[in-house]
Amino acid sequence: MKFLFLALSLAFLLKPLGLQVVRKIFNNANLKPALGASLIATILFSATAAVLSMIGVVLFDVNKTVGVLINELPIEQYLLNFSLSFGGIAVYLYLNQVFPKNDLQKYSLALSNLLIGLSIAFLFFAYPKWFTMVTFAMLVLVLLLIEYVGKIRFMYWAYRAFAVMLIPLFVIYGILFNNGTLKIASNQLSDMYLFKIPVEQCFMFLAMFLVSVYMFEFFKARAAKR
Repeated sequence: MKFLFLALSLAFLLKPLGLQVVRKIFNNANLKPALGASLIATILFSATAAVLSMIGVVLFDVNKTVGVLINELPIEQYLLNFSLSFGGIAVYLYLNQVFPKNDLQKYSLALSNLLIGLSIAFLFFAYPKWFTMVTFAMLVLVLLLIEYVGKIRFMYWAYRAFAVMLIPLFVIYGILFNNGTLKIASNQLSDMYLFKIPVEQCFMFLAMFLVSVYMFEFFKARAAKR
């Protein structure tokens, strides 16, 4: 049980390896952008989790971790954020290779606007629940920056990959929440759950995943101009 969190944090890294064998999704042009993007998303969202942990919003059972903490956050959480970010980019690349058409991109802005509206509603009605507030504030900011400031258009592909990534997300966080390794103070949540996982966790992952994919596309585009 002590190493379960660590195993879950590393397990999803097998997915990029498997997809690389099957489709050779990574090459010299996109591997470094994928790693760089994953590191940026990991640092940003791990720092957020660390702050929430320090103020008692996010709680970990240290008896179910290897005991290595960085800024009050178990090292497993850093590894999990990286593996989900990097693995998410791998799934994104795989789906883009298998289904390259981007015909539904024209509908992605409508979905993003719907998510922005939903996030603002959560911010209004859930105040002052910290985990809910932080989650949806970050998601609104990410969506606004990507859709209305950024010039790279990829959101249909990103939403498609996110839908697939929900499967490992539910498995990993379902185990962590159900065995007590990870807890979020109930008075800091909206009390809405999916498979016993706070709905905020899904939207927090969406924000992290979108940051990962955007930074990947940004780095890749910048490298192509050189």
